[in-house]
Amino acid sequence: MSLDGGDTGDETVEGGEPPCMLELVCEECGRLNDDPEPANCGGCGTPLACE
Repeated sequence: MSLDGGDTGDETVEGGEPPCMLELVCEECGRLNDDPEPANCGGCGTPLACE
């Protein structure tokens, strides 16, 4: 898809981050934590929800 609305046919549009990463987002500050098994937010220290 081009900026002018025409489809060039040679560009693949990918989606965003997979939904499974939502559990790594701190509800208090919105930081995406890098650790795959974090207990607390690396930015503000808020305990992260475990599912």
